[in-house]
Order: sequence, then C-alpha cells, then structure tokens
Amino acid sequence: MTNQLELEIEGMTCTACARRVEKSLNQISGVSAYVDFATEKAHVTLNQSVELQELKDAVDSAGYKVGDGKPELNKLWPRIITGSVLSALAVLFSMVPGFQFSGSQYLVWALATPVITYVTWPFHSAAVRNLLKGDTTMDTLVSLGSSIAYLFSIYLVLQGHPHHYFEVSAVVPSVVLIGRYLEVRTRRSATDAVRSLLNAIPEKATRVDGASRKEVLTADLVKGNLVAVAAGQKIPADGILQSEMASIDSSSLTGESLPIEIRKGKKVTAGETVLSGEVLIEVLLPAKVSRLAQIADLVREATATKTKLASIADRISSFFVPAVILIAIATFVAWLLLTGDQLRAFEAAVAVLVIACPCALGIAVPMSLVVATSIGAKRSVVIRNPDSLRVMAKIKKVVFDKTGTLTDGKLSIIKVHSVAGSSEEQILNFAGAVEKGSRHPIALALSSRSNLVANNIQEIAGQGLRGDIEGKTIWVGKAVEVANQQDLDSALKSVGPNTLVIVSWDNKAQGVIEVSDNSREGSKEAIALLADHGIETSVLSGDNEARVARFAQELGVAEMVAGSTPEEKLKYLAKQTVPTAMVGDGINDVAALAKADIGIAMGSGAQAAQAASDVTILDDDPRMVPFALNLGKKTYRNILQNLGWAFGYNIILIPVAAAGLLNPMLAGLAMAFSSVSVVLNSLRLKLTAQ
Repeated sequence: MTNQLELEIEGMTCTACARRVEKSLNQISGVSAYVDFATEKAHVTLNQSVELQELKDAVDSAGYKVGDGKPELNKLWPRIITGSVLSALAVLFSMVPGFQFSGSQYLVWALATPVITYVTWPFHSAAVRNLLKGDTTMDTLVSLGSSIAYLFSIYLVLQGHPHHYFEVSAVVPSVVLIGRYLEVRTRRSATDAVRSLLNAIPEKATRVDGASRKEVLTADLVKGNLVAVAAGQKIPADGILQSEMASIDSSSLTGESLPIEIRKGKKVTAGETVLSGEVLIEVLLPAKVSRLAQIADLVREATATKTKLASIADRISSFFVPAVILIAIATFVAWLLLTGDQLRAFEAAVAVLVIACPCALGIAVPMSLVVATSIGAKRSVVIRNPDSLRVMAKIKKVVFDKTGTLTDGKLSIIKVHSVAGSSEEQILNFAGAVEKGSRHPIALALSSRSNLVANNIQEIAGQGLRGDIEGKTIWVGKAVEVANQQDLDSALKSVGPNTLVIVSWDNKAQGVIEVSDNSREGSKEAIALLADHGIETSVLSGDNEARVARFAQELGVAEMVAGSTPEEKLKYLAKQTVPTAMVGDGINDVAALAKADIGIAMGSGAQAAQAASDVTILDDDPRMVPFALNLGKKTYRNILQNLGWAFGYNIILIPVAAAGLLNPMLAGLAMAFSSVSVVLNSLRLKLTAQ
C-alpha cells in the first residue's frame, strides 16, 4: 500500500535546488519524490513505512529544510533595502562626475562591502552549498560574477588605477535580489489561488442534535448529521438544504461573483458561504469525500507529476551553468588575446556570467501549469495529465457517451412490458435487486424499486448484470439469446424510443423496462461551443438507435452510433483520422477513455473512468468540455511562449555580452527581468483562459 504526502521546502532559489532535494529524497529506500520549484513543494510517494524525520534529514542533507511557513519574503526585504540604498550610492559616487572626488573610490569600496557580504550572502551560501555537492546553479553565476568584480576592483584600487567595478559588485546582486523578490511574490499569487481553494472547508462545524447544539470537528461529520451554518460562515460538508431558503456565495468554487438563491431540498457544496440568516443542512457527504476534497486530491495528483517538457528543461539547466562559466572564461581569453585590454576582457566575461538565466528556463513549464491548475480548479476542471496539454491543443473531434454524460443520468421508469406472463411488480423487484450491484444511472433508477437481495452479482461492462435470487439466475441488461426470442422481438417492436432494459430468467425474457432521462443542462450549449471552435462532435452510446438518434437531433449532433459495446467504441476511436477526445463516465467507457487521444471523465462517474482520463470535470457540466480544451490550448501556447522567451533570451544576450556590448549592471537587470517576465506571462493566462 502506498501513501502520499507533501512537504513544504524552504530555501530553494532555482530549479537546480529542486533537483537536488528531489535526488536526496529519492535515495531513501521506498521513496519516490518529485519536487516542484514553482509551488515549493515535494510530492512524496511512500511504498513502505518511512519516518517523517528521515525525510526531513534527507532535505537537510541537501542544504534545505522542511517548513510549514514561508519566511523567505520577510528575510529578503531587509537585504533588498540595504542593497538598493548602498548600490544607488555606489553608482552615484563612481559614475556621476559631480559626486566624484579624490579618493571617492575608497568610499565606493566601503559602500560595496556590506552589499557583497550581507546582501549577496544568500547567493554565496547557496553557491558554496551547491559546489560542495558538485553542482552549479544561477546562484553560482551571481556569486561568482559579483565576487570577481569586487576582488578585481580591490586589486585595481590598490594598484592606483582610477577605474574599478565596485558599483557592478553592488548593483548586480541587489537587482537580482529584487527580481527574485518579485518572482517569489508573483509565483505565490498563482499558487495561493489553489491553496485558498483547498483550504476553504472550515475546521469545525455546529452539529444539531434535537434541541442541543455541539461544536465538532468537520472531519467527524457523517452522512445524515444536521449542521447549522450562520451567515458569513462556510458550509462544512456537501449536503441538502433543510431550511426553506438560503442565499449562497459559491464564488470560491465557481468564480461567479453573484450570489445564488436556493430552496429547501437543493444541494449545497462544502466551501460555499451562507450570506444571510442561519441555515440547516443535512450532511450528504463527509468533508473528506466532498466535491472540494475531490478537487484537492486531483489538484495534488496533477501537480505531483513531472511533465516531459519540464524534464527536458531540467536537463538543459543542469549543464547550462557550467557551459556559461566556460563561455565567460573563453570570452576573457579571447578579448585579452585580440585586444590586450584587460579591463574590456574582464567586463565582457562578467557580463556573460551575470546575463545568463537558467532560472527562467526552469520555471517556464511549472509556472504555466500552476496557473492553469488554479484556473481549472475554480471551474471544477482538473487536468490530471499535464503532458496531455500538447494534444488538447490539437483536438479536432469530441466523442460523447450519452447516459450520465450528456444526459442528467436521472433515469425514470416509463413503462414495463411483460413478455412471459410475469407481473410488473415481480419484474421490477428482481431487476432492482440485481441492479443494486451497480452505480450506473439505469441501476439507480431500478434499484429503488426492490426490497429483495441478490447474490453473486456480476457486472459485464457494456452488457448488463447477472445475479441470483431465490435460486434463479436473473439477467438485467441488453438483449441476450433466449428461448422465447420471437416474443421478445415482438415486444421490442412495440416500445418507444427510450432506453430498454431486458429482464430474463429461466432462459426466457420475462420483461422489457423502458427508462428515459433528460438532456443535462448545458449539453446543447456545449455542442454549439465546440462547433464554434471548429471541433466536430459525435454521440457514441450503447442505447438503442431510435433513442440515440432522437437525442442527437435534439442537441444538434450530426454523427451518432447506437448500440455500441466497449469493444465497438474502441474500434470507432481507432478509425478516427484526427486528434479525438472521448467524454464518458462509466466503467464501459474506461477502455475508450484510455484509447482516445484525450480522455475526459465526469466527476460523478466511476472511479475507474476518472483514473483512465486525462481531464476530470467534477461538476458534470458538459460546457466545461470546450472550456477544458480551450484551457489546454491556451496553457500549452503559454508554455511554448515561456520556453521561447527563456531560450531566446539566453541564446541572444549571451553572445551580445560576450561581444562586449553589454554593461554588467545592465546584464544583471536583464537577468532579473527574465525570470519575472516568465512568471508574468504565466499569470496572463488568468486573463486569456477564463
């Protein structure tokens, strides 16, 4: 049995740090870990019993620590103020003629010293720590570049040379530190949206027992409990409203700012806020299995896997810094040999060290995914497989299952036809007992009509169920070969265009049950939205042809295939010549969801269907299918933009710096801007993908 947990990691400054923590954790027997720099979390899977302290020790050995708070921003602020003031003064007294005087280089030396020691200390300590581990990071470049500028300046001043680079040694780390502060702050704004959503359930609730009330832990609530929620409080668990009326704010879940008015008997969701008066709610699902908890679990799952794009970026980052150091050395040697100008050679080499930014490359993928996860979670859409984004951007056709996907799944019995003389009551009683072994919408409609208990229930995907009652083997599902086949055929010709359930025992068809449901709210709109995006749609159902044809016509779907078994659904998908998505909810859709280029599962459907899918729509709204595809398309485009910027920035500006066309101070500013720009571009998804 495997267990999963998350650890907050403090002290990471770039993706190389994340890789080091990841490597250290994975050296523990029975541990599989992925560290996400964007969220500053280690996602740990334990395949055997491992003490938490052992995990903490592994993180400590890598040079970082496990924490439950984030003091990083508070620690950066005093260094930023010190660096900003002292580096500004250093520039003033070293580069502005009106402020220069005889011996001003010693004043600039004094101003730069606290910057190179105190302000730059996070870079120095990280660089040394990484060097001891045989690794190099962006901190190495900043520490090395600023230290060389400082030490070389001391040499020049002591030699009586009028020129120095103290202002460079002060400005570069200060600017990079400001950039890091902005990066961390904007990164937090993206991850906090997810964190706040997942923390929306209150820790305690007021349970009502007759005339008494008791404050209990939300985790202790069970189905059937009655809870009171006052105005301004959040609902602790999914439930049914027992008060006559309530005004609810569901913006934390849906993003909709307008409150909704609901009446007695309507469902409410954990995390929603009561706006006026006190309401009573009957608990339907405990908090740990509420809709919000499902979102939390799926978000953790989605962010706990490393994408192929992120892995490629990590591999590039691992050799990026050593390559930059070699380029800087080559730049210095080339300038010295070609011009003999030691100062120009030094400036160009330092500019190369400072301009390079592996951090922008490392956060290009995870930042986009964090923002996309936050946007999707607000709309109850979770992208379970981030690597599917590339395919989602290319989808040209969406195939829908019908029952429970495009329909509300709330089937009702229309009519019962007796075929072999059995009574209507007996047919419903036997069928309902067997159907208690399934969660399919048809089963839910029939199971409530029986007070019998069936044994040895077996579900055959896409066909039906078999069970034993009173010594008889009962078949409930699609038509099978029976002794009274002619009578069954005659009965089937007389039924309406509804979903048909055949009930058989004693090798005879005993009855035909007609059931029907209604289109799910938003189904027709979803089909229209997909058409507007140039995406074809098709309905693939195991239902009878007349029923599926009428349903497809109502929604405006041009193509439909009725009577499909799981095997036939696979064959249909295999024939498709364009990238195709499959949307389903049941066990009979599992193979098709896995086979399709993109599998999209409804949240209320079978767990197996969700496990086989790339995307889960928790609130079962069909309109979220085009939204999810659009989100995937926009996210993938955003990732490519981030990678393009990160690669392009380094490819273009490193040669510019090597050519001596970039001042080291401007190089530091450009490097800081590079990471911030990647984060800001990722946050732009919030405006374009809603």
